[in-house]
Formats: sequence, C-alpha cells, structure tokens
Amino acid sequence: MTALLLGWSNKYPDNLDKAAELAVSSLQALLQRTLNDYTSAGFDSKSSSLEIRLIQSQDDIRQPKLTFKAHKYS
Repeated sequence: MTALLLGWSNKYPDNLDKAAELAVSSLQALLQRTLNDYTSAGFDSKSSSLEIRLIQSQDDIRQPKLTFKAHKYS
C-alpha cells in the first residue's frame, strides 16, 4: 500500500485524493485477482497459503479501475 501510494503521489503530487483513490483501487484489484484465481483453482483461501498475483495484476496496478472515491472529513 505504501509503495502504491508513493508511486501515485509522485505522479499526482498536488492531488492526494486521486493518489489515494488509485492506490486503494490498485490494491483492491490485486487482492481480488489473487482470491479469484485461487478460488477458481479449488484452493480454500482460509486454509491455504496464497501467493499474491502481482505479475498477473500489472495492468490493474498501472491503470486501475477507480472503485473507491476519496471523501474529505471536516
């Protein structure tokens, strides 16, 4: 999460909201792909050790679909 936030903050230095949205969306896509791959292969995610699908998720990391929106609290 830290690496993703740092990377997106570097690309959008004056827009922490956008950087956070992209970082969270990237991480969510990565975790969802990992869970889906193991579930479709018949592994039990609660009893199996799961290897994160980092390579398979490169496109989701580079160009994440925004699934979360940042909100400011006052």
